[in-house]
Amino acid sequence: MAFDLEKLEQFAKKTLSEKRFYHTSCVVAEAQKLARRYGCDVEKAMAAAWLHDICKEMPREEQLQWLTKYGIILDGIQRGQPKTWHGMAACGLIKYQLGIDDPELLHAVRYHTTACGRMSRFDEVLYLADLTSADRNYPDVDRMRRLAESGLTQAMREALRFAVKDLVERSLGISRETFEAYNAYILRNE
Repeated sequence: MAFDLEKLEQFAKKTLSEKRFYHTSCVVAEAQKLARRYGCDVEKAMAAAWLHDICKEMPREEQLQWLTKYGIILDGIQRGQPKTWHGMAACGLIKYQLGIDDPELLHAVRYHTTACGRMSRFDEVLYLADLTSADRNYPDVDRMRRLAESGLTQAMREALRFAVKDLVERSLGISRETFEAYNAYILRNE
């Protein structure tokens, strides 16, 4: 499937705030770089990056409508973490409003915040592009960027350690998807 990247950029520009659009632009650049490095479809990675946060600033009720339309039923942990809904909601918007039904793109967008136990290389590229984009400035971001450049598995392992630690420190539940992702990467021998 060919993607009209210019159209997706314009859609993101009109949908997102200036700050969120800047972040998205940075994720696109990082996704392009990581996709090239790891042999993924570069155009598709850029399309996924343009769309990954498309529902981020949407009211929660509207996010719920999109993820319901896509067929996602939130469990108790997910309901308590509305900051993660936007990836799931974006799947509904991408499929039903934009007419993009690429399973690989939709899966990567859906799990770009929570991760999951069965992540493809493409999923990892989007997840890490979002985490290591040029606009990010959290402690250890430079270390995460180096890890993403040197290997996806080790970078995902570290990213998930950080995510789980952060959830525990803030006394938040850990979604089944994040828990499964953590276990999958911790138990890998690569």
